[in-house]
Amino acid sequence: MNAAVDDPPILFLLSGAMGYGPSMADLANALRGVAKVIPVKYPDLKTMLGGNDTVAYMADFAVEQIQRSQPTGEVRLLGHSLGGAVGYEVAVRLIETGRVIKFLGILDTSIVKERRDYWETITRVVGRIKTNRANVSRLACRAVAKVTCKLGYEARLAKVIEHYSRRKFNATCFRIKLELQQVLRSRACARWKANPRQALPIRATLFRCDREGVPQSLGWERCFASLDMITVEGDHITLVVEPHLTKNRPLIEKAIAQTWRHHNEPAFTN
Repeated sequence: MNAAVDDPPILFLLSGAMGYGPSMADLANALRGVAKVIPVKYPDLKTMLGGNDTVAYMADFAVEQIQRSQPTGEVRLLGHSLGGAVGYEVAVRLIETGRVIKFLGILDTSIVKERRDYWETITRVVGRIKTNRANVSRLACRAVAKVTCKLGYEARLAKVIEHYSRRKFNATCFRIKLELQQVLRSRACARWKANPRQALPIRATLFRCDREGVPQSLGWERCFASLDMITVEGDHITLVVEPHLTKNRPLIEKAIAQTWRHHNEPAFTN
């Protein structure tokens, strides 16, 4: 689908717990024909360890960036995984200030409790290693971060990282820092999911992977006035990378382009 427009709207991209990495950069680049994509940053490790490690704070942080980049006009949001939760909270805050949420896209964010399939997890990890999207060193760093957080020693680990990275760049410390940030963000998302949510007077679009044992809406059906559901290829991680991105991109583009081409239609507001 050729969805390019002469003056595309701004689309704020909210990444998952891993942050704005190569996969999100590829997604942003893929959508450049239908929108001017602006990645939203999350609080850094020091900020999170200082007590600001909640989805609510991430949303406040995101709103500040959105207001600076686009102080007026209709807002379009697209969030993957954790970004779907943050996007919802951003919408809450912007609606309260009178802003119009023209598009809220949620990329496979589930807010229902899902059964852990350890075999699927192992298969996914092996697949990531085979496709060079992960290696043994990275997995080891992730294990260190998870175990440290489980024991409650994340602040100590951060100090060790800071000490060894002070004089020169240390690749291992840098990777552990990234993994530690991911674990803390994932933990914040898990806490957020356990809290009740209000129903927002807007339409949202859920792009969901095909999975068994969970409702089609992934729990979002009561969170919006209207919810469009679109099934995409791949799993929670691979839906935004090749080869699945090539097939999923037109679906995402079409949903965004509809809000732009029909910009004179009434929008859901508060």
